[in-house]
Amino acid sequence: MNQTLSTFLKIAVTVVSISAFLFFIGYNMIGSETTNYSNDITGANSNLPSGAGNTTNTP
Repeated sequence: MNQTLSTFLKIAVTVVSISAFLFFIGYNMIGSETTNYSNDITGANSNLPSGAGNTTNTP
């Protein structure tokens, strides 16, 4: 019984450790990607026309 519990706990600790490690890597990757995406959106937003002006299809 003790050997079975010990083996189960070793596997559980390993799984939790690997999951936490992968979560940390993924969280940091998402953070850097959102920063890059935010810069792209800001750059695209600054190049949009203002919309003020004459329209050509008024009756």
